[in-house]
Amino acid sequence: MSMKPTLPLEGIRVLDLSYVFAVPYIGGLLTDLGAEVIKIEAPHRLDQTRGRAFGPYLDNDPAQDPWNRSGIFHVLNRGKQSLVLDMSKPEGKEVFLQLLEQSDIVLENYTPRVMRKWGLHYEELKKLKPSLIMLSNTGYGSSGPWSEFPSQGTTLEATMGITYYTGYRGDKPWKVGQSYPDFLACWAGMNALFAALTHKRKTGEGQWIDLGMYQVGAALVPEPILQRQLDGSEPERIGNEHPEDVPSNLYRARGDDQWVAISVKQDEQWATLARLMQRPSLADDERFRQAAARRMHRQEVDDIVAGWTRERDAGELFHLLQSHGIACGPVFNSRDLLADEQLRHRGFYECVEHEAPTGPRPIIGRPYRMRFRDARIRKAAPRFGEDNDHILRDLLGLSAEQVERLNADQIVCDRPQNPGQSGTMNVERMLRLGTLTAMDSDYLARLGLGMAGEKSLAPPDKA
Repeated sequence: MSMKPTLPLEGIRVLDLSYVFAVPYIGGLLTDLGAEVIKIEAPHRLDQTRGRAFGPYLDNDPAQDPWNRSGIFHVLNRGKQSLVLDMSKPEGKEVFLQLLEQSDIVLENYTPRVMRKWGLHYEELKKLKPSLIMLSNTGYGSSGPWSEFPSQGTTLEATMGITYYTGYRGDKPWKVGQSYPDFLACWAGMNALFAALTHKRKTGEGQWIDLGMYQVGAALVPEPILQRQLDGSEPERIGNEHPEDVPSNLYRARGDDQWVAISVKQDEQWATLARLMQRPSLADDERFRQAAARRMHRQEVDDIVAGWTRERDAGELFHLLQSHGIACGPVFNSRDLLADEQLRHRGFYECVEHEAPTGPRPIIGRPYRMRFRDARIRKAAPRFGEDNDHILRDLLGLSAEQVERLNADQIVCDRPQNPGQSGTMNVERMLRLGTLTAMDSDYLARLGLGMAGEKSLAPPDKA
């Protein structure tokens, strides 16, 4: 009789003190791989992603407990348990230290002074548990003249060096995207944790991972760094263009705000594109025949291609050019991504059951599949303080009287002391301003999640 295979991180317990994006997402991904992750939240300070600042509430309805209805919180914190604990009080700190004795990893992203102020920095914690792995994620690292500086995605993109090279010809630097550095730090932190776990399994020794987010960016601009070292020059900002390949840009397709990306790398591909555009003479035109000439006539090439694409559907262009060996892809919005046949086939969206009346909803999974391990989202993100009693009584063995005292003293609670403001999105205004491009009232039915709760986003096979 064959045994059910274990997950890679089964048996690993993680204490997650983090908030917002980068490190909470690490914790969520660890649960997908089998880790038990306890999210330790403060009674008086909500994780910002539980509030309205980071997007709409589910169904644009804050209900009576808006802190439990944030879509982004559910994505980042799936699979976790929630313990609401006031770490600034001695009683809360004592509960944390008891949990630490039974845990393997601590995740935190406070500024360096916070854990030092509480006496919970790594040098102290490893005295209690030498095998502890701790990841501390800060904007600029825990040491150096910038270590105490606050940071966020906008400032980090700048100090990473990425923003200097992103933008359009003759224009200012531009941001790359929303919280882009957070996800880079997430994946870098995951790699460091796996290395630390491997080392621990071999030696029993723990590790402190001191992750400075802005340092991740240098790995993303190697070409400019090398160019500066070699000849002292800097690449210019070229927007969506490619410095060598022409045409390589985004081109408007038929329809309202529809676009397609096309990139031609070889002269033979240009000849093929010329035939598909029903202008075969362009393949022999000395202005365009070879790559070097096309670079000199970049705007003319772009105008020719744009004139052809604007009369055609983006999906049709995608399939036509790909079938002839030319890299091409439609520019997707969120609706397109949720309905995309390739992502559905890969099982990228996983239907996760939420408490009534929400029901099943799609949540992004992982960009990989494990053939012999059932990596998946284990459950929905926790309600605020959902697991207080379980953790205090069942895991730590505290008596009913001890738990009652912690609740009475507001060391532990299941409702935030400072919930902040909540409210619905003004959909009509956002549509007028272009913040939203469209609103589908029947979106659940479109996703195959109608009244019957049919879960049709699962992959068609498990191979």
